[in-house]
Amino acid sequence: MESAASRSLPIDSYLLTNEQADRLDDARRTLVERCMSRFGIAYRPPAPSVPFRPTSRTQYRYGVTDPDEAARYGFAPPGSPRTQAPPPEPPPSLSAEAGTVLTGTDDPKAKPGSAAAKGGQKAGGRTVPAGGCLGEARAALGADGAEAGGDAPVADRINAGSFEKAKRDPRVARVLARWAECMKGHGFGSYGDPLQASGDPAWRTPRPSAKEREAATADARCKKEHNVVGVWFTVDAAYQRQEIERNAKELAAVKADLGARQERASAALGALPPRP
Repeated sequence: MESAASRSLPIDSYLLTNEQADRLDDARRTLVERCMSRFGIAYRPPAPSVPFRPTSRTQYRYGVTDPDEAARYGFAPPGSPRTQAPPPEPPPSLSAEAGTVLTGTDDPKAKPGSAAAKGGQKAGGRTVPAGGCLGEARAALGADGAEAGGDAPVADRINAGSFEKAKRDPRVARVLARWAECMKGHGFGSYGDPLQASGDPAWRTPRPSAKEREAATADARCKKEHNVVGVWFTVDAAYQRQEIERNAKELAAVKADLGARQERASAALGALPPRP
């Protein structure tokens, strides 16, 4: 297998897709705006900055795999920033009262929805909800739990854990040893695995250097020559299936919750009637 970009891992069914995450964020901002308008406050939540996104979770999970792309971009995927991403759009300036309505507290350091953001204040003749409008929106979307609307911790743990377990697995270790010998033959003998190669501090430059492009190209070619991605992906997926079986009950609830949250998001955006 040259690339895993078109392949999905077993845990993907229990993680938010980019589209689902975007829909939840759109719904959250819509609900916050509606809540603020109930208090007579014109407020539009700042649009999120759009980060670089691979075409799939697996496109760069095992590093660069396309020699031609590596020869042009080095270890940085095309479209990703080589320097620090620009800061997000600053939130609109709010009066003290509007800030309280938004967060549920007059303490700017208190997290919305936390014990310090109890709400209950009066503004515009109405009572501020717990956590303010931010807390109300999170609760309406079922995002007021530990994961705060993101991926469930159990799914995150399985996703990250299988990668590390697979990396240490003897089957993967064998092909990585061959990869390291191959890299040595290309003049890059100091790297024990692809993560060391891509994480070399020498590549922290605004643009990929000729040396970086050469190293990335060798990395991709050595992966292809020794089927590193094919073996790593297969072992990675096997570990995930084991964990999914062990956590079947909890993950069934995660999958049901993913569907429910999407329905709530659709209702907030006006596409479906609210859930009972």
